[in-house]
Amino acid sequence: MFKWIKRQRIISIVLVVIVVIGLMVRGAINMKKESDRKFQEEMVKEVKKNEKRIERFVRSSDENKVVKTITIDYDSIEHNPMGGVMVDGYVNGDKELSFGVIISNNYVGDKREYNISGGISSKLDDFMTGDTN
Repeated sequence: MFKWIKRQRIISIVLVVIVVIGLMVRGAINMKKESDRKFQEEMVKEVKKNEKRIERFVRSSDENKVVKTITIDYDSIEHNPMGGVMVDGYVNGDKELSFGVIISNNYVGDKREYNISGGISSKLDDFMTGDTN
């Protein structure tokens, strides 16, 4: 009789430990998801804050002034492992006329400065320069 009670107690303790560990793992996963969501929101804010800079970057190669609209693909926003935020977009509603930029920020003293770098697709380059080859 006592062996049965002792075995039940051990089984109960093991089950409680398993449940507690499961709850801790689930809590950690939820915290990570929430942290990732907040980080993604911060990156979206950075891109929105720099929309004009992105537009100037794209238009700087537009020799013939053929770019009418610039669309930023907010679903493409990613963190750059070297720092900054990467985002893609396209012009005039044509996804083949694409560009990709990296928004990075540096601090000069107490002042935050944003840098935009990136590239444009060969089709966009041809479109903007009028090269039809």
